[in-house]
Amino acid sequence: MESRDRRGADRAPALPIRILESWSAACNRVVRLLLVALSAVMVVTILLQVFLRYVLKSSLPWSEELSRYLMVWIGLMGASLALHEGRHVGVTFLMERTPALPRRILTGLAFAVVGWFLWLMFAEGIRLLGNIWQQRSPAMNLPMVIPYAAIPLGAIFMMVQLLLAAARLLTGRGPEREG
Repeated sequence: MESRDRRGADRAPALPIRILESWSAACNRVVRLLLVALSAVMVVTILLQVFLRYVLKSSLPWSEELSRYLMVWIGLMGASLALHEGRHVGVTFLMERTPALPRRILTGLAFAVVGWFLWLMFAEGIRLLGNIWQQRSPAMNLPMVIPYAAIPLGAIFMMVQLLLAAARLLTGRGPEREG
């Protein structure tokens, strides 16, 4: 009986988990690229603003607005990566002292609550985009759909990571991740 259990654990993950792992990896590549690009733009914008303000006694009227929108994108994209790596803040004091089966059940319930929240975030984000389609930002005259698109996109990326973690939890494959 033990040898069959060990052989089962050595097999490749089931097809749904492999699909979720490939989606997760694709999301992580996109997120990492976005994080590097957006962070670079934000650093350059802020440094340019500081130089212009304190050295040339001039300023960019749009730098604060751009930095704010970049920070929203960075936060929501980074949340997806943090979810994948199990780095979200959590209270683990009780979970570490809970036996394996109740811990798996509680983790599954936490995943369900987080999944429900992410679904609401996605649905309401899409609804918000429909309501602000014509609105433009004050300083840059940027369509507000661009900054607000981070909400449903971040929710999608986080849902992929959550689904992978839940599939691993249900099958007993890989580390348990807390959502």
